[in-house]
Amino acid sequence: MNIYSLSVSRSLESGTSYPLITFRGSWLADIGFTPGALVQALPEPGGISLILCGENTQEYKEFSNATRKKNGSLIHVFISKTYGNLQLCFIGRCIRSAGLEYGDALLAQYRYGLINVRKLPDKTKFIPAGKYKLTGKHALKIRLSGIWLSRLGFIHGALVTADAKPGSVTFSLQEKGVESYKELTMYARKNRMRLLQVKGYANIWHFEIDGPFLETTGFCIDDAYLAAYDYGVIRVVRCNFEQLGFK
Repeated sequence: MNIYSLSVSRSLESGTSYPLITFRGSWLADIGFTPGALVQALPEPGGISLILCGENTQEYKEFSNATRKKNGSLIHVFISKTYGNLQLCFIGRCIRSAGLEYGDALLAQYRYGLINVRKLPDKTKFIPAGKYKLTGKHALKIRLSGIWLSRLGFIHGALVTADAKPGSVTFSLQEKGVESYKELTMYARKNRMRLLQVKGYANIWHFEIDGPFLETTGFCIDDAYLAAYDYGVIRVVRCNFEQLGFK
């Protein structure tokens, strides 16, 4: 399944703030979204559909009016001067009509000629699966990283317990830290948890879990995951695309 993770940002025009959604990358060309291609963006409950328009599109003015009546937008793919690759972005009414606003986390599923965008539940992030080689074969790795961790208390040097259960793994911040390292180690072993330490630099922190410890979860390498979070706690579960509104 082709997945692209993003969020609603904002654009300032004439001193006014507008919600902004931006896609960028060479993958756009792979699904027909080449430079200059016309794309119809239509709001839907909980998201937006981006539909590649063919060469036989009806008269542009008529098509534009019909799109506007649906609270949609017509946009073009272009090459970004800043990033040097393909970019597709749009602002304003179409985003608001879909019930989206600045800061919302989004997930996009794409195939040739179509990108479906859906909003993730509040305080949820998409976590792509990772993998590494273990005794000659690939094994699952779950890695959490980014500035967002620091807002939850997961900063450099912090100790974290990982508790794996069928269908989930929960990371809990242990705020006593290294002062109670021996006690935490005993607690983790007694409860069959793993004790991790947050690492990183420049406020980009990370920690990860991998290998046999994850076997009880039933997770697979090819799965995608969602992390539901609050201060001091992150719970990772398998992504249910149907519940998010994807077909």
